[in-house]
Amino acid sequence: MPLPLEEHVRMILLERDRGAQIYQALMDGWSDFTSRNPDRSVWVRKSTARGLMWEAVARRLRAIAGQDDGVEIVLHQDTMSLVFDDEVLFRLKHADIGLMTQNYPTAEAADFDRHEVDLFGRSGLQRVRLCYVLNEFETEVLWVGIAAHSERKFLWKIELNNAGAVAAPLRLPVDIPEVDTTRLVRLKPQPSQEDKKDKKNPGAND
Repeated sequence: MPLPLEEHVRMILLERDRGAQIYQALMDGWSDFTSRNPDRSVWVRKSTARGLMWEAVARRLRAIAGQDDGVEIVLHQDTMSLVFDDEVLFRLKHADIGLMTQNYPTAEAADFDRHEVDLFGRSGLQRVRLCYVLNEFETEVLWVGIAAHSERKFLWKIELNNAGAVAAPLRLPVDIPEVDTTRLVRLKPQPSQEDKKDKKNPGAND
């Protein structure tokens, strides 16, 4: 099982405008969820809101899969994933600002980030999470995108917006050009022995 590759996942999101469609599905799901549940702020269990939000978005993701023959719905363990082009598996999750999810520590949840392990009866798939991040009051979506982890360690992220996958930030060049230090520092010429004698005996040669 390969580690998820950022550029490969980015290319899959660019195909058929998938990144923009996924973003819109999530934002439409959020709008639907909030309009149907105006009293959610007084709910005792946070997991209730996340479950209903998941349902609202999942329905829209299934609609995307129905119009894209490169997307397959995979149902497993009372949840759903999307497989794109038989290469990358996306799983919808709520995440914190560090892009970490609040998974219950089941064996399957732990294995999701252990990429040497095959899951869901599939082999060779890269596994990533489609994440949404809310503000501290859970009244607004702050971020939508794809996050990759290995052994619970962050690898990379791809932000999504209504135009699709946001361009990756420019990376500074690794190679630092060599600098000719001889041009920067010039040594002061040292006085000769004769000059030193003249300074000790001024007027000796007059």
